[in-house]
Amino acid sequence: MQTRCVGYDAAMKLALLAMLPLVLSAPSAAAQAPRATAQGATTSVITVTDLSGAPLSEVQVTVTGAIDRSGSTAGNGTVKFDGLRPGTYRVRFDKDGYVLFERELEVRPKQAAPNPSVALSPAAKSEPPPAPPPAPEAPKPAPLPPPGKAITVNVPDFIERNFIANTQPQKVSEVGCSGLAHTVLLQVREPWEKREHDTTDAMLYVVGGEGTVRMGTTDISVQAGSFAQIPRGTTYAISRRGRNPIIILATLIGEPCS
Repeated sequence: MQTRCVGYDAAMKLALLAMLPLVLSAPSAAAQAPRATAQGATTSVITVTDLSGAPLSEVQVTVTGAIDRSGSTAGNGTVKFDGLRPGTYRVRFDKDGYVLFERELEVRPKQAAPNPSVALSPAAKSEPPPAPPPAPEAPKPAPLPPPGKAITVNVPDFIERNFIANTQPQKVSEVGCSGLAHTVLLQVREPWEKREHDTTDAMLYVVGGEGTVRMGTTDISVQAGSFAQIPRGTTYAISRRGRNPIIILATLIGEPCS
């Protein structure tokens, strides 16, 4: 009986020793699970193409949510985001020449993250603004008349040679003409009313006598050495004061003369 017990115990010890390596080599359930799964994080690969299915590279992809990630697609149109935790993410796709696009990405606990594929639409090409109409050409100025001959005049001698007669109410004597300037000598005994020049400006210089120059309704007293400028289209009058005639050197500017 004692011999049988010893043999039985020895057999049991041998059997236990034979099972010991199997127990020691069996991994635990926790050790078999990947580290990422234990932490609840996973990886998502996103593919971006155009509408024809061709991959798009250099697309800026931004993921916002429980964890923020960003990156650009590679030449095959893909970008990978590691360590995504369970939750709902907003994914934004941005590339020049394509319509900006956003979508949601949901990562569920204890499940692999989805690997979505997105097709971007090309952005509409903006038409360039129409060219402004050409500016109208400015009217070309009328050609100037040829210049006249240069002259000099001794005014006192000229007056003496062309002095107004006692019977003349007014007298006009030509002095010089060049281009757009016409100079005359005006001698006035009797009032000279309603004078007007439609296309020329008048420059009046009193060289002798005294009197009044009326411009519109304004009377201006003038004498030797006085100057008056009469714009074109302005009505004026000249009258003497005293016994002697008023003598005016007048230059009309603005019209060709010959």
